[in-house]
Amino acid sequence: MPAESARWAAPPDLGANELLGFSPLPRRPVAPAPALRVSKESGCNKPLPQGVQAGKTALRTISSGDLKRTYRLHLPAKASTGKRMPVLLNFHGRTSSGADQEYYSGLVPLSDRETFILVSPDGTGSPPGWSAGATASNSVDDVRFVNDLLDTLERELCVDTARVYATGFSNGAFMSSRLACAMPERITAIAVVGGVHYAPEGCPARVPVMAIHGTSDSVVPMTGGTVRAWRYPGAQAAMAEWAATNGCSASFTTTELHPGVLLRDYDSCATPTRIVVIDRAGHVWPGSPGTNAADPAGSFSGAEMIWSFLAAAKRPS
Repeated sequence: MPAESARWAAPPDLGANELLGFSPLPRRPVAPAPALRVSKESGCNKPLPQGVQAGKTALRTISSGDLKRTYRLHLPAKASTGKRMPVLLNFHGRTSSGADQEYYSGLVPLSDRETFILVSPDGTGSPPGWSAGATASNSVDDVRFVNDLLDTLERELCVDTARVYATGFSNGAFMSSRLACAMPERITAIAVVGGVHYAPEGCPARVPVMAIHGTSDSVVPMTGGTVRAWRYPGAQAAMAEWAATNGCSASFTTTELHPGVLLRDYDSCATPTRIVVIDRAGHVWPGSPGTNAADPAGSFSGAEMIWSFLAAAKRPS
């Protein structure tokens, strides 16, 4: 395994100590998780929408602004119209799709086992993506789309609005990060892979955040670099900002999950904040099809780790 200083080398203009969390982190005025925002209608104890079945995935369409938007809805096998279920929004990377992300993430079996609603939306454009990170744009309002999507889910299904989570890969990870800043009244927690961001203007409220990143990721470099002409500060820098927002101390506790897989939990946090560092891993979802079980990125299930982190977060009623 590379030396600690090599794995956590500082990107340009940022000190290594700051990224490692050894120097005091700035404190900014932030609020605890805000009061829940929910739609006025509830889908509890109502018939399921046409075409939606427990244990199956349905392709759904809604209108958002002037656009027709699509998403894949997997209702867990043990779903009940009378029992509220968590929702996990699952955002694909640029050039991918909701269908690809549903398969790649490995979250469908967990949806059935743990009884949460899995929603894998489709981005826009050619190639498709999200208005976040390197592909941020004013032409498509993806935050509005997610708000409209959640309104629809809450109206049609029995949703636990205190447990609405977001995950994603690459550009989808940046979209999840954007949602945590833009709508913390609806997003309970995020856990992302291959990309995490913190808004330069700051985020208004504390949100549990976990980021999983490979040290050899050349697409979205962990220590920062250029991503499609956008200067990315890096996963460590973004997580240092999240740690400051979430009321953490400058230190963290490191646990080796497997050889080459380190869990770094910031200490004394008001809200859980974690970065998972995978030695020698590239731009990949851990445990996804094609990973080698002998390599750090194939030695554990990213889906299992993500759900374990998210499921522990629940907004007070």
